[in-house]
Amino acid sequence: MILYTIMPLESIYPTDQQEYTQQQYMEYNGVPMLVDSVGGSSFEIRRIVSTDPEHYMQYEPGQRIFILPT
Repeated sequence: MILYTIMPLESIYPTDQQEYTQQQYMEYNGVPMLVDSVGGSSFEIRRIVSTDPEHYMQYEPGQRIFILPT
């Protein structure tokens, strides 16, 4: 079956709420993004929340970033 729709997949196929517990919005090097906590100081980018095309050249969804504790 092929489903043609403009609705987001989350509206049609609801996901488990536990997937959202590890997500958080953060700003990394001036780039706002939605990330998943992978463990400790490691994060995986889920979505870049920016209108600046340069940010999409620096980072991409699925890329892992590491934040050193201060």
